[in-house]
Amino acid sequence: METIPGATSKELLIRAEDVQVLHSFARIEDAQNYLSSALFNQDVVVALTPYVKDSPEIRIYTTA
Repeated sequence: METIPGATSKELLIRAEDVQVLHSFARIEDAQNYLSSALFNQDVVVALTPYVKDSPEIRIYTTA
């Protein structure tokens, strides 16, 4: 995450029903840029494909 612009943290949430990766970014635009980046689409998505049963849910949230 050190090389991703605006990234502030990454956490793994492990639950009985699923596993979630929670990324934090400084701005919404940083998150959107990451999701459209080659790193995400060509490296992360490809690497995780064997472990994903269905299409993953990708959501962007903001906090107050």
